[in-house]
Amino acid sequence: MSRAWKAPAVSEMDILRQRRELVLLSCDLQRATLARRLGRVQVSPVRLAAGAVANAVKRPMVWRLGTTALAVFWKAYRKRSARRKGRGH
Repeated sequence: MSRAWKAPAVSEMDILRQRRELVLLSCDLQRATLARRLGRVQVSPVRLAAGAVANAVKRPMVWRLGTTALAVFWKAYRKRSARRKGRGH
C-alpha cells in the first residue's frame, strides 16, 4: 500500500529553526516557573497582614485572653515556687 500523502521535504535550516523555537519556548517556561516559585517564597507585607487578620478571626478573643491570663498565672507560680526553694523552706 502506498501512502495517500507525502510529507514535504524539510531542510536542515527548517529543523534548526524548529529546535531554536523549542529551546526559546523551554526557556520561557522555565523563567515563568522560577518567577512563580520566587513569588511564593517572597512574602509580601500585604499577605502577612492578611494572614494576621485571618489568624485573629480564627481564634476568639475570649480564648486569647484566657490563655494569656493562664500564662501570666503560670509564670507567677513558677517564680513564687523558685523563691521558696531558694529560701530553704
